[in-house]
Parts: sequence; structure tokens; C-alpha cells
Amino acid sequence: MNQFLYTLVVYQEVAEILTYGMTVVILIVSLDDLFIDCWYWLRELYRWYWIKSQYPALKVEVLEAKAERPIAIMVPAWMEHDVIQAMLKTNYKSLRYRNYRFFVGVYQNDPETIAEVSAAAAVVPNVTMAVVPWPGPTNKADCLNIVMAKIVEFERNANMEFVGIALHDSEDVIHPYELLLFNYLLDRMDLIQLPVYSFPRELHHFVAGTYMDEFAEWHSKDLVVRESITGVVPCAGVSACFSRRAIGALRDERKGEIFSTASLTEDYDIAFRLSKLQMREVFVRFPIAFTIETLDEAGQPIRVEKRLPIATRELFPSDFRAAYRQRARWLIGIVFQGWSQHGWIGGAGAKYFFLRDRKSLITAPAALLAYFVMLNLIVLHFLFHLFPSDQVLQYKWLDTDTYRMLLGFNLFFLFNRILQRTFFTASIYGLANGLMAGPRMIVSNFLNYFATARAVYIFVRHKVTGRQIVWDKTMHTYPV
Repeated sequence: MNQFLYTLVVYQEVAEILTYGMTVVILIVSLDDLFIDCWYWLRELYRWYWIKSQYPALKVEVLEAKAERPIAIMVPAWMEHDVIQAMLKTNYKSLRYRNYRFFVGVYQNDPETIAEVSAAAAVVPNVTMAVVPWPGPTNKADCLNIVMAKIVEFERNANMEFVGIALHDSEDVIHPYELLLFNYLLDRMDLIQLPVYSFPRELHHFVAGTYMDEFAEWHSKDLVVRESITGVVPCAGVSACFSRRAIGALRDERKGEIFSTASLTEDYDIAFRLSKLQMREVFVRFPIAFTIETLDEAGQPIRVEKRLPIATRELFPSDFRAAYRQRARWLIGIVFQGWSQHGWIGGAGAKYFFLRDRKSLITAPAALLAYFVMLNLIVLHFLFHLFPSDQVLQYKWLDTDTYRMLLGFNLFFLFNRILQRTFFTASIYGLANGLMAGPRMIVSNFLNYFATARAVYIFVRHKVTGRQIVWDKTMHTYPV
């Protein structure tokens, strides 16, 4: 055998081994996802047959009938001069609740954001600004702790107490009924998390579209399953509310530090701290009916009845670099800092979901490796045409019944994965966007790979050099 053919044989064997290995990895990951799918749909079947058929759904009128109590809304802001004034004005006009106050945290070295908050406060009567007394950026938890101190000061001066403390970001469009729902639930819940969804984007906006698909599935299915198995609801950092009991317990636990400054995802961290303190957490999908005006196929105005959950909406990044940098910050907080601070605490269910949180360290690079393997299979197929199988090149690992069975399972799991993502996307954004969810999964894979690589780099650099991990700013836009 000449050197060229020997090289081809070695190449073929390496490609086959990689292909077999990736097939097994994909199978394991797919079984994990299938478990979540089965749990969700069996739970939905149980609730439909045993719960919803016997107990009437909660009506919006019940929320509106409950007397309003004061609620504080915390908004951390670093370099948010482009959006913060629009956010405050828009939500002030739309919220169906009046007994609340915005507390906006800004940094002393961010004069543009300070000016925008001051301009909003001149128009919106219930805005209070809290200035971080040192230069930014630090991290969101540090800003929130300063905001919380401002809330306590306000309560002391006004001789009152907020019944709940809500969390929002400066790009959020808050649902008009959100505070009504918080007010209703705060008597018996300590952490209330509502869904977060992206605003609809154009079909060709593939990067921004991935947020539509992922949040539609996560906040319609995955968080529901996690809560039902573990009782823990990872806080999303927006559209969330804490009771005063929870805030007091967190303050006592850390001797004054409510939000952990050791984490970039203080919202994720706080849910596990509250769970250890025996606080009650709930993820709420409360659909309400509303009517929108649109056009029919003939261009005539029509009214369409819709029914969607009370949720916060926002415009997520549409730029590839901005998107993977944002995801890298989430990964650093959830995977690395969460692992360092919480380890593998809790029962089997909790450990399982910790594993799901942290498996992205493997699955993100594995997804790109799978594309590389697919490319090599195409090359092998081409080589087999050049060199017929009765000569040198022939399959060794892949031409087996076992591999065909594994491949068949994976094809079924892939179809299921696309079907699940399509269903949940379509349920929020309509069929056209639902059908785009499958192709956008490829973009998600590339985004998650670059995010994972950046997260690993930043965390390793932090450990080696001691360089502080600070607020990695995502520039936001606000819908007009």
C-alpha cells in the first residue's frame, strides 16, 4: 500500500471513531432532553385530567379585586442612557397598578445614564435614583445591594414598607398585569418568577430569533419541569419578585449582603440560597386573553383574540458578537461560579438539574465537533466513490447493526427536538416563526460554542491572574 492510500485509511479510521463517539454523546444528551419532554407532557396530561377539570382557572378580576400594596421595582443600570428613560416612561403608562416605585441604580462615573434617569424622574413621579458611590462597572449584584439600601432608606423616611421587591432590567417592557399578580401571590410566596420572552423579530434575524426559540421553550417547559421536580425556580433576574420575608432572610444569612457580589448571575444564585432557607418559590404561567387589531389576507382590519402568559418582553441582541458575550456572562455565573458556590447540594433531582446546567461545557463544543464529523462523512462518501469498497477503503465501525440502531435513535431524537422547539415557539410567535426554530438551532449551536469558549477563557484568566470578573455590558435597544 502506498503512502497516500495508507494516509486515507488512517483518516477513515479516525473519522469513523469520531463519528461513533459523537453518536454516543448525542444519544446521551438526547435522552436527557427526552426525559424533560416526557415529564412535562405527562404532567400536562395529569393537570388537564385531574386539576383543570376540577378547579376553575384564576380570573384576572380576582387579581384586580385585591387591594394594592406598595411594591418596589429595582432596575440596575450601567451605561443604559439609550433605553432607561423610555423604559421608565413606557412602563409607567402601561402598568395597571399604581402603588409602586422604581428604584434605579446608577454609577457615579456614568453621567449620561444619571441625566436620563433624572429626566425621567421629572415626568414620572415614582422614580428614585440610587447612585453607587464608587466607579463602575462592578457587577449587577453590587449595584442591586446599593439599590436595596436606598429602598430601606426610603421606607424609613416614609414610615412604610414595601410588601415585595421586584427585579427588572432597563430594556424590559413589563406586562401591564404583572404587579397585580405579584400583589396577589406575595402573601404565600417568597420568590415569584414569571416568563421572559423576546419580542417577535423578522424571520431573517437568525441571531435574535434564537432568543425567541430558546426562551419560549425554557420558560414554557423546562422551568415548569424543574420546579415540579426540585421546588427550586432559578430566578431570571427580570419579571421576578421577592417577599420581604425573603429579603430579610437573605440579609441575615450574609450579614447584610442580600445579593452575592461573588456571582455574575446573582439571580441564579439567590434561588438556591432561598431554597436552603426554606422559602417558597414558584414559576407562574398565567395566561390572559387580549385582543389585537391586525389585517386579514385582503388587507382589511380585523380583531384577533389571543391568549398568552403574563410575561416580560425585551429585545435581545441581534448581533452575533453581542449575543455570545451575553451568553458567556450567563455561563460564567451559572456554570463556574454556581459550581464553586453551590457544588452539588440537594437531592437527586437538584443534582440532575445542576448537571443539566453544567453540561454545556461538553455539549457546546460537542455540537461543533458534530458538524465537523458530518463534513468528514461527506468527504468519506466522496472517497468511497474514488476507491471502490473492494479495494482499500471500507467502513469498519459504521457498517454495523449497532451503529445503525444508534443512528436511528438519534434521528428520532433530532426530530423530537425540532418538534418540541417548533411547538413552543409557534405557541408564542405563530407558525411561521415556529417553522424557523429548527434552522435557527444551528445558529444557537455556534453561539453557544463561542459563549462557552469565552466563558472558559475569562474564568481561567480570573483564576490564574486574579483579575476581577466585572459586568460585561450588553448594549440594549428599546422598542418604539
